[in-house]
Amino acid sequence: MLRDYLKLELSDSLVATCQKRLRNRGQEEVTEWRVVSAAGQDKGSVRLCDKLGTRRSWPVSYRITQTDSHGKVIVDCLTDTL
Repeated sequence: MLRDYLKLELSDSLVATCQKRLRNRGQEEVTEWRVVSAAGQDKGSVRLCDKLGTRRSWPVSYRITQTDSHGKVIVDCLTDTL
C-alpha cells in the first residue's frame, strides 16, 4: 500500500489532484495527491510515477516522492512493488 512508504499521521488523508499519462519511450503514468490534515489544512503533496518498460506489460518501477507544504522533499524512494 502507498501509505506504507509515506510519513503520514493516522488522521491525514490523500486527496487525488491529477493523473497524467506520458507517451514517452517508458510509457510513464504520474499520479498526484494532496496531503490534508484532519482539520483540513494542506500538509504537502505526494507524487507516484509508474514507469512501464517498452518490452514488458507490467510496471517496472515506482517512484514515490512526498513533499511538505514548503516544497521540501520528505520521502523519495524507488520500489518495484506497492
